[in-house]
Amino acid sequence: MIALVIAALLTVTIALVSMRLFTASTLYDRALALNTIVLQSALICAAAAAALGSVAGADTAIVLVFALFVLNTAAVKFFRARTFQAPLARREERL
Repeated sequence: MIALVIAALLTVTIALVSMRLFTASTLYDRALALNTIVLQSALICAAAAAALGSVAGADTAIVLVFALFVLNTAAVKFFRARTFQAPLARREERL
């Protein structure tokens, strides 16, 4: 019962954070909102798995957290280098 209440509260916060995702002024705010939504989705899957006693929901939560890690790594690379290309593939700039 408690897991279902937690899942319902997380669903409400996802609705609120999705407003930030669509109305944020900077790319960093949107990335943070997307990060929050994916993490809370993983928590909802884990809470539903605990409430229903299924293993599949826990596996889904683990996959979502791993996908979030990959997404965060890609976002940090993009925010630092402003490109997804490897350093050797970029054109050299002349002085």
